[in-house]
Amino acid sequence: MRETPGDRRETIAPPVRLQRFTPSVTGFLVRINTALEVIRTAKIWPASAEALRFSAQVGTIHYSTLLEGNRLSTLEAKRAVRGDLDAETKAEIELVNYVDAINLIDDRLKADGLILTEDLFLEVHREMTKGLGTDEGHLKPHHEGAWRDGEAAVFDPVSQQAVHKGCPQQEVQPRMAGLVRWIREVEARPDDWPPHVVAGIVHHVLTDVHPFADGNGRVARLMTSAVLLRHDLIPGKMFNFDRFYGIDRDRYLEALRSFQNGNGSHEEWTRYFLEGMAIEYERVRDEVSRLSEIGSTRGGDRVQLTVSQQEVLTVFAIEGIREFRRKDYERTAAVASTKAGDELKILADSGVLDRIGSGPNSRYRFSSATLQNPWTGGDRRGPKRKWTDDRIEDELRQLVGATNTFPPVKAFRDQGKWSLYLAIQKYGGTGVWSKKLGLNPKNRDDHDDRRSDEMDREG
Repeated sequence: MRETPGDRRETIAPPVRLQRFTPSVTGFLVRINTALEVIRTAKIWPASAEALRFSAQVGTIHYSTLLEGNRLSTLEAKRAVRGDLDAETKAEIELVNYVDAINLIDDRLKADGLILTEDLFLEVHREMTKGLGTDEGHLKPHHEGAWRDGEAAVFDPVSQQAVHKGCPQQEVQPRMAGLVRWIREVEARPDDWPPHVVAGIVHHVLTDVHPFADGNGRVARLMTSAVLLRHDLIPGKMFNFDRFYGIDRDRYLEALRSFQNGNGSHEEWTRYFLEGMAIEYERVRDEVSRLSEIGSTRGGDRVQLTVSQQEVLTVFAIEGIREFRRKDYERTAAVASTKAGDELKILADSGVLDRIGSGPNSRYRFSSATLQNPWTGGDRRGPKRKWTDDRIEDELRQLVGATNTFPPVKAFRDQGKWSLYLAIQKYGGTGVWSKKLGLNPKNRDDHDDRRSDEMDREG
């Protein structure tokens, strides 16, 4: 339908072809809603919630920009989120802009409930691309926050053949107007159109239409979250949906192209999209379930913690550190040795931590069995590695970023990746992982200098 009575401007409705309640779609939605119920009712400390929110935002920015060729590591993404990144290069500007775009979405959510309009799409794009347009490039200054004024095609970097073509330029604005109208209509029928399904269609339509000269993927992925935020489906903003796309970019692109490569149906894309949603909701469910045990004693009582205690114990729990010493607490909390000792004594005396040994060599561990063993609970057969090869490779690639050198020990410590370092040493060592990722194993002697007490922390 190209015209709608009462509208002065032409609109083109998105060609949505989807059986919304196939068994696979229903199964994924059940998994999402089941996990969501646990997340909503979990009682976690404010410091734990903030740590998860920060980690999710860093991961979102890193993976979303990585998908479009940005090779900066999570170190720069963290600095961007903290407001400490002095953006000079194109890649750095992309990270800072992404933070600004997220802030725009948050501001609109508070102001008007995040009403989705054509103007909002344009404003998000403006935030994403400001300062990136050049007279020489295909993204020019006047393209920032504007619909494209030319044709759009995506080319394979090897064959140089077009693998996707956007709609004709003259259809861009009518199709975006049609998308906004479609969203408004289906959101009024949530039983027929669950918000997660709507979010998936919005994601796909934006990439299919390719309404901008550049930055279409980043805008599409952020607007996916915007749809869910409108319906209060991202509690605590602790979700990094873009990791699912980023860890297997080829599968992501294949799913996006299934609409044009197949029979014009959204079936394959929707199954893929909801699978990623379900995986992320279940990941957050497991994480908040574990972190809700912080402050619990062996007997199940919950002890009130100071902000500092919340922050330190959250770091240890997220990093999977099962046992630690006073110096570990002191370094993480950034407090004096005496202060760290006093806080640990309080935590041990209250039953939150178990003390092992005495004197300066005392070790501490969580009293909660769930925090002692991150894999406690669930239907699991035998011990399961917390650090799989895929996880080690994924997190090491993030830390390495655009360099070709294995990181020094200090980088692991500074970036809160000590558990990753220990896992690397436990499952192959620096040489093996350098070879696997094609890295220069610089400072190898430094990397292999590890103590048995450090290895004991890794599960």
